[in-house]
Amino acid sequence: MTLFHCSRCRRITTVLTLACAVLVTAHVVRADDAKKTDAAKPEIPDLAAVKSLNAPSFVVPETGGIRMLLIKPGTFTMGSPPTEAGRGDDETQHPVTISKPFYMAETETTHAQYLPIMWPDFRPILVGAGRYGYSVPELHQGGSFLTVERQRRDLSRYAMDGMTWQDAVEFGGKITAIERAAGRLPAGYVYRLPTEAEWEYACRAGTTEPFNVRADQMLMFAVCGGFAGCNSDRFHLPPPVHGDTPEEVAGARTPNAWGLYDMHGNLYEWCYDWYGPYPQGAVTDPVGPAEPGIAKRRVARGGCFLSGQAAQYLPDVPGVAVRHLRSASRNCFRCDHQMRINGVRLVLAPEIP
Repeated sequence: MTLFHCSRCRRITTVLTLACAVLVTAHVVRADDAKKTDAAKPEIPDLAAVKSLNAPSFVVPETGGIRMLLIKPGTFTMGSPPTEAGRGDDETQHPVTISKPFYMAETETTHAQYLPIMWPDFRPILVGAGRYGYSVPELHQGGSFLTVERQRRDLSRYAMDGMTWQDAVEFGGKITAIERAAGRLPAGYVYRLPTEAEWEYACRAGTTEPFNVRADQMLMFAVCGGFAGCNSDRFHLPPPVHGDTPEEVAGARTPNAWGLYDMHGNLYEWCYDWYGPYPQGAVTDPVGPAEPGIAKRRVARGGCFLSGQAAQYLPDVPGVAVRHLRSASRNCFRCDHQMRINGVRLVLAPEIP
């Protein structure tokens, strides 16, 4: 074979190889586009299964993808034992029965789920103003303490912060009104804040230890910048990095046994109850005290991205880094205050009279 023929064969082989590569790439691109198209299609819930409380999970229509997970009824021990590190003196153990099934959101409510429903005309105005990237006009619109421009990022998948307890209640009420008009609600059920008992029951997911996932199985707590971040089987004391913003929700951390993400850290989650002492003895479906133990204080659970900060100031105090991050941890805030550490995770549960 002449040199010319060899050279020609090589050129033909190269052309064929490139053509095959183009075809393979085009096929992969089409497959990826098809996946994106499928992912973009709204998931249609099985209405009969949802209304009969038999659907394992479903996505609430027209809410930006709020996925609800079925929580079955049961009995658990609420509170913590006296020996638990970081325990508060308001965590007296007592048996609690949750008598009816309910649904709880898989993640905390995100910006993309909250703002279109609560503030459809919201627009950042003086973005980037102030230390935390917010401005008074934005907050007066019901906006977040974060903005896209602060760190040049899309906040649509980040947990929505800065809502008052009343805002969170109204958010659930608006979704209830939409779903009731569409005929998609189980009889007697509404979208609302979880009671403190429902929250701890769902958080624990059958566990009895301080956290709902063992430390050596966790990727990391949902605490920004490493606060109370969990590597191997111990906490960082003091925390290695200072965090000051909530993380993007879900997908990068370990959910509990019932599929719920970020029950420890990220943002405090508002609960229905007034804050007050626990009842004495066994109770069924408690909704908290009739009056606040501290003026205007409603319960918030789960801790937040700042909850581990005390470890850098009090490194020798046992349990200080996890004081507000445990399954039994309780906290409370004024229901009319807007704070950058508070968010919401709705339930679809029996209406509270």
